[in-house]
This record gives sequence, structure tokens and C-alpha cells, in this order.
Amino acid sequence: MATVNQEIAISMTAPKLVVQFLHAGVHLVGQLYGIHSLSNDGDPVEGWDTCSLHAQLTMLSDSIADGCSRKFGPLSEHDQALDDLRTTCHLTLLIILSRLRLIQDLGPDAPLHIGELQKFWPREDVEALEDRIILLKSGLEEATLSAQNPIIDSEALLSLDITRGRKAPKNLHAQDKRPENNERSIKPRIVTLFGKDAAKVQSAVEFEVGKVYSEDTVFTDHETTIQDFLMEAIKFSSMTDREESVTVAHSKTFDWIFTSDKQNPLFQGSQSRNSLSGWLQDGEYQEGIYWISGKAGSGKSTLMRFVMHHARTMSLLRSWARNERLITAGFYFWISGTLEQRSQTGLIRHLLAQLLDQQRHLIPIVFPVRWEHLLSLSTRERVKASISWDLFELTAALKSFFDYAGRGGKVCLFIDGLDEFAGDHQQIVEFFKDCVASYPHVKICLSSRPLPTFCAAFGMNPGLELHKLTRKDMLHFAHDHLHGDPLISQVLSKDEEAASKLIKRVVTRADGVFLWVILVVQSLLRRENYRDVWQMHKYLGQHPTDLNDLFTYFLFESASKHQTLIASRLFQLIQARQEACYATRQEDTASMNLWEFALADQFEEIVDHIPRDVQQASDQDITRISEVTESRLSRECAGLIVTHTSGLSTSILQRNTPSLAQQLGYSKVSYVHRTVKDFLSLPPIRSRLLEPMIGSSFEPHTSLLSSIIFQLKWPLDEFHPNRQIDDRWSNIILAFTHARLSPSTWQSQLVLIPELDRVLCQHWVSRSSIEHDHWARSLFSSYEKRKNMSFPNAFLSLSAKFGLATLIRERIWEDDSVSQGSDSGIPLLSHSIELVASRRQSVYPLSSPKIVGEILTSGANPNQSYQGLNGKSQTPWLVVLDYLREADRRQWIGYYDTSEDGTSRLSAIISLFIQHGADPNGLLVETKFDPSASALEILTAIYRKYAAPEFGRLRKVLIENGAKERAGNDIMYQVYGI
Repeated sequence: MATVNQEIAISMTAPKLVVQFLHAGVHLVGQLYGIHSLSNDGDPVEGWDTCSLHAQLTMLSDSIADGCSRKFGPLSEHDQALDDLRTTCHLTLLIILSRLRLIQDLGPDAPLHIGELQKFWPREDVEALEDRIILLKSGLEEATLSAQNPIIDSEALLSLDITRGRKAPKNLHAQDKRPENNERSIKPRIVTLFGKDAAKVQSAVEFEVGKVYSEDTVFTDHETTIQDFLMEAIKFSSMTDREESVTVAHSKTFDWIFTSDKQNPLFQGSQSRNSLSGWLQDGEYQEGIYWISGKAGSGKSTLMRFVMHHARTMSLLRSWARNERLITAGFYFWISGTLEQRSQTGLIRHLLAQLLDQQRHLIPIVFPVRWEHLLSLSTRERVKASISWDLFELTAALKSFFDYAGRGGKVCLFIDGLDEFAGDHQQIVEFFKDCVASYPHVKICLSSRPLPTFCAAFGMNPGLELHKLTRKDMLHFAHDHLHGDPLISQVLSKDEEAASKLIKRVVTRADGVFLWVILVVQSLLRRENYRDVWQMHKYLGQHPTDLNDLFTYFLFESASKHQTLIASRLFQLIQARQEACYATRQEDTASMNLWEFALADQFEEIVDHIPRDVQQASDQDITRISEVTESRLSRECAGLIVTHTSGLSTSILQRNTPSLAQQLGYSKVSYVHRTVKDFLSLPPIRSRLLEPMIGSSFEPHTSLLSSIIFQLKWPLDEFHPNRQIDDRWSNIILAFTHARLSPSTWQSQLVLIPELDRVLCQHWVSRSSIEHDHWARSLFSSYEKRKNMSFPNAFLSLSAKFGLATLIRERIWEDDSVSQGSDSGIPLLSHSIELVASRRQSVYPLSSPKIVGEILTSGANPNQSYQGLNGKSQTPWLVVLDYLREADRRQWIGYYDTSEDGTSRLSAIISLFIQHGADPNGLLVETKFDPSASALEILTAIYRKYAAPEFGRLRKVLIENGAKERAGNDIMYQVYGI
């Protein structure tokens, strides 16, 4: 009862408190924008009273802080969201109050002049506060609408006129944070790409384009190597995953798509322009885009795969191309896949990889600058080179290909799943329409759900609505599969009329959704011991027609408790892997093969059979273990998770020809359809799946970490120790990340990670000539930088970078000397702070105050001098100050950052250093980016710029510890130049 009363109090009180803050915030933002619009800097600010404003907002802050006391248990998801909004309001108010105290303590005496207030409260801060208010308002609207909360008057929210002093502000709530939504078609400066003079580079471009390349051009061995290098660079590892996972069309399914207009009533009369055959072979009077639309699960991807690889397609396209070259390529958007699989960058990379593979002589023309640059490199320089692809460069390359391919060639593209593009749908529509409008020799076959954007763009183009055309295909599929099962066939043969009605009923209930037919037919086949066909009719009637309802039926309503437990475990494994990949930004590793998935699924059952030392798994073991999990996917998961044959990597094929068992182990595991992932992403469904596992010892991150160790001990391929750590890097990243994310830290970090280390040492060929040689040593910087460095405990240093706090604490407890470092190596403390503040893409987490605290408490010296990888003398304290200064310069610190990983984490790390004796007068020398700065100057600059109250307190502590102002450095005013 107490918990219920608490939730009622939060639901009633929190929204009101948030609205109070929003009104105060909007008023303040409007007032500040008004001040920033004034130009008479020397005049007093009218209507501004810092002391009075501070007193008013202090009362509001206290009210918000005390408004929803919490004394009992966890909150519901909705009330937690409301309480989080209230907490964010309170933290934001604390920063505003810190800004006002800063003005009171450090600013000039009253009256405050306009120019002074503008400098003490910069416009960037005002804009950030406005964005924070917009975000909070959107969050409150969403929370109140979802709960139909009568406490908040919607008119009161609408009355908050937030946009006052600048153009329409960024709607942070609506903005999609995925990188592909923020892709920019901004032309990169060539000089920044290759470090060359722009004029020289432009000359090189014109020179290369001016050359004549044809299919008869004979390239030198060196040029052929450059071609291969660029072809490999344009590819990405998940490039064919989606196509390989698409179901192959059932026998005779979709054959109607190629029948002539006279034979096919679907394309007669007014519908003749919608004939795909006609569109493929006739380009002179037809639209350049053909649109296949259909409901979710209607079979669009299967049809696209069928059409793209059918011999009839190529024959029809050759009629269109006549005597010119025919070039084809395809792409399958996949919202559940990696960034490249759902973005425009990935689209163009995959298309170019296919197009250039058919016209390799165009590589120098399509990438003229890169071609010239790579030709100038030595082999060693080229091997070290890495290429990152910019969207502008890729778009220009594709257009260049279209330009040159048009001189005697025709291009046809097949693009599936346009609705699974993760960016702006209108943008991708314009991209494809521009392609066919600009290049008459290019035509594109697209498929998507009939979303409004696509209907408006392609509704008048030739095309078809697939869900209205596949009834015969579905009848054929259901008939063949049901009659193909010997036991079911015997039941059906006893009453052929009832059997025919059953099959027709399956298709009718599907309403054009082929996925429904596939799943329900599989369900009918899984059930055994039917007495007669009418019992099958009865069982069919239990299956809901809506896909989400059907998934609910499979997982919860028709499954036994044991089946639900197994299904829950398997779904959690997939979600935990995706969580780890999201944390490390290594999306290519999100898709597991059956062998690693099976080892995670069965790790408790097979742990006693895993060899202690590394040896190749036998075909018998691979088949036995893989088939157990494959059966569970079919029965317990009702076919919602499937396996499919995967294109094996070049490195695997070069080693040997995989056996059938190895090919089974390498097959990929994925959801049968996007709708399944969408369904499992619903919070109520996630909660319902987790419920049966409450009290269970199963933990998905620990299982996946165990699987990685098992894969290293029991590899599918022959075992050959070497020093090629790159081959194992992705597994190392995942292993350490799963260990950090696992709540079972004792098992994951103190048992499994040391075992991972032991097994990797068996894979690593150690060299006695290298001091402290270890596989982890090779993961620190480049060979040139680390070759003369000592790494006494590289494994522990790597564990610190990956944030394994429990492991660090235990190793220090066993031997506190490891935290104190050696005379020749980099201290463990310095490794633990390498990501104090960074927005660089990294597989490592941000530095943890918990680990820093453990190391400092054990006796590490923050002022210990050592030689870094850059060859310069430094200390951990100076390093952390330098990182802080860099974060400020690069704008990695945000205004009003109330997140756990924001300024509160930064200040906690700095506080730990100061508590454990960091030199209060530490001094950073001048660099090409920054002037020299003392510890006091850096902390003051952060405090002045962001008004972070934590840094205000740290500044005072540093002064109490003896920090002195440097002569000629008026640090209180250096930030804004007052």
C-alpha cells in the first residue's frame, strides 16, 4: 500500500513541479535573450536583480527537491519517467544557481552592465538552457499523454512560448541520435583528407579523369594492387548478411511475375504499365522507377531476391540494353542490422562494390584523388593506411560511375526495404528520383511498405501491391508443406475436402501477409497426433490474425512454462549481444553465428566437455551442439529466430574448405523478420519475457562471455598459434564488454576473464626477446611507439581501460604494488583515465571514478613522473588535466549536462586526484593547440564557462590545498576576456 501511495504522490506532484520549472525557465531564457539582443554594453541591465533571482530559484529548487520523497521500493516505468524529469529539473536549477552565485561572487558590483552580464552568461549557455527546457517539455508531454494524466492542463504546456531569441531551436526530443540521421552532404576539403596542397590535388584529379580507361586497359601489377585495395576498402563485413537471411522463394512461387501480359490478368488493360517484365525490357517510354509495395511480412524481400537473381530478369534487361553493356547491383536495407545496412553510406558503398567489380577499369575515374594518393605511397605506407568514407565522396563517386557507365552501358539497381532506411525517408526518395532523372540509362526497382512518403513519391509510377497478388503462392506454399509432412499428409488424405478448406482458410486468415502463412504452417506441423483434419481446423482457429498477437500467442499463450523459459533465454542472448555491440559501437559483431550462439545457450550443459587447452572441435561435436540449439529455435521460439547460410569470409576460405559441420556452425542467427524485433522491443513484452527468469542463475552476458572463451578453446578451424591479435580483437572487445555489463561481476571478472587471458596466451606466440611480452601488450598504440616501452602488467592495464572495476580491486588487494607502477612503465592510474572525457568513437567506456578511486586508495601516486608513449615526461595528474583541457577545447563538455557520464563523473575523478595529493600547482606546458595553464586555471575555466557547481567546489579545495595564481594570469576573467 505504501508503494502505491508513493506512486500516486509522484503522478500527482511531479508533473506540477516540472511545469513550475518550465515556466520559470522560459521566463529566464526570454529575459536573457532580450539582454543579448542589446548593443549598449555600458548601460545597466534594467529589471535584473541577481540576489532576488537567486533567492526565488533557490526556493523553487528546494520545492522540487523535496516535492516527491521516496521511501519505498522501485517505481513503475511511467512514474520513474516522471521522477527522472523532476530530478533533471532540480539538477538544471542547481547549475543556474551556480551561474548566479558566480556572478555574485566574481562579477562586478551592482548595478550590472549589459556587456558584463552578456559575458558572464554567454549566449551559448542560454541556447543550451533553451534546448534543455524543450527536451523537458517534450518529455512531460509524452509522459502525460501516455498516462492520460488529468493533472496537467495541455493548454498550460502549449502556452510555454519557448522560442524567443533565436531561430527555431533544435528539438532534441524528436531528433534521432543515430549517426546515419545526421549524415551531411558537405564537401570535405581535399587538403585535410590527404595533407596535400589543394591546387596540386586538383591537378592530379584532372589528370586522372583526363586519362582514357577502358575494359581493354592493361594495368600494371602495382595499379592492380591499388584496385584490389580500394575494392576491399569500399566493402564492409555485413554487406551481404541481409540478402543471405532473406527466405528463398518456394518452388514456383512468384513465377507469375514474368508471365506475359496476355497470360497474366494482373497486368492487362489499364494495368499493363505495371508489368514488371514490360518495365525491365522497355526503358524508352517507361518511368525510371518501378515500385513494389506491400504490407509488413507480405514477402517483398523474398520477391526482390527472386527477381534480382532470376535468369529471366537478366534476359529482359538485355533486351533493354540492346548492344550496350548491362550492369546490375542491389541493396537490402535492414533496420535491425548495422549502421551500414540501414544508412545511405552503406547503400552507396555496397552498390559501388558491385558496380566496380563489373567495371574495374573505372576505379581510377571514380576515385581519382584516392587513386593518385595511393599510387604515391610505398607498400608499407599503403598497408598502414586506413580509409574512412564520407557521404559526399561516395555520392560523387556513384554519380561519376553513372556518368562513365552511360557511355555505352545501362545500369539497373534493385533496392529492397526502403522503409528500413534509418534516415529521412524524403531524403532517400529524392536521392533515387535524382538518379533516374539525371541518368536516362539508369533504372531502379524499389520495394517498401506503403508509407505515406513513398505513396506520394511513387504512387504514379509503374508497380504492384504484393499483398494483393500472392494468394496462389500462399496456397501453393501451404499445400506443399502440409502435404510434404508424412504424418500430416496421412491425416489430410482422409478428408480431402476438409484439407482443401484448411489450406484456403490459412491463406484467407493471412490477409496477404506471407509471413503469417509461414509461421502458422510451421506451427501446424510442430503439433502432432491430430485425430482428423477438423482438429487441425480447430487448432488453426487459435492463431490470431494480427502478427503481434500471433507472436504473443507463440511465446506466452500456447507455450509451456519450460518452453517460455528457453525462449526467454535465447531472446536475452540476442539482446545482450546487441547491448554489448551498442556499447562498443561494433555493430558488425551483433550478428552471431550458430556455433557461438549454441555455446552460449548450452554453456552449463557442455562446460564439462570443453577441453582445458585449445583444440579444434570435431565435426561430430559441432553438429551435435549446433542441432540442439537449432531445434530450440524452431520449437521453443516458434521459428521467430532462424538460421541461414552465411557467405564465409575470405580468410576462412583461404585456410581450408569448410566441412558441412563447419558450414552449419558458421550459419548466421537472426530474427525471421523485422516485425519480430519490433515486437520484442516493446517494454511490456521485454518485461513479460524476463518474468520467468526471475530467481534463475542464468545471466546472458556471462553466458556470452563463456561462449567466447569456449570458441577460443574449441575453435571451428584448425588451431595455429600466432602473433596476429587482429584476428581475435573483435572477440576480445566483446569478452571484456560482456564482463563489464554483467551483474555477476565475481564470476565474469574474477573467474572468466582470467580464463580468457590464459586461453589467449595459448593462441599467442610469445617472444623471449621482448620484455613482459603478452598478447595484451600489442593492443597499446603502434609498434613504433610501444617497442621501447615496458608493460609489466599489460593485461591489468587493458582491464582498467575496459572498466573492469572488480578485477582491478581484487588484483590490487592481492598485490598493491601493481597500482604503483614501475620505473620504466606507464602507471596503471594513467591507463585508467585515458577516456576521462571524449566523444571519439571508441570500443572503451568512459573512465570510471570507481576504478580511479581503487587505484589511488591503494597508494598510487598522482604525481608519479614517467615517460609516455609520446616520449615526453608526464604524470597522471598532468595527463588528466590535459584531457580536461582538450575536452573543453573540443566542446566535449556540455552545458547543463546532468547525465551520469557528464560533469558529475568528470568532477568525481578530479576530486579523487586532489584528495590523494595531486599537486595543486601542477602546470601544463604550452602546445600548438593550447597556451600553458595551471591546474587552478583549468578548473576555473571549466567553472566559469559551464557554471558546473562541482567544479566551483573543486576550485575552492584546490586553493585550500595551496594553489596559487600565476603572476600575469588573471584567471577569473580569462575565459570571456572581460
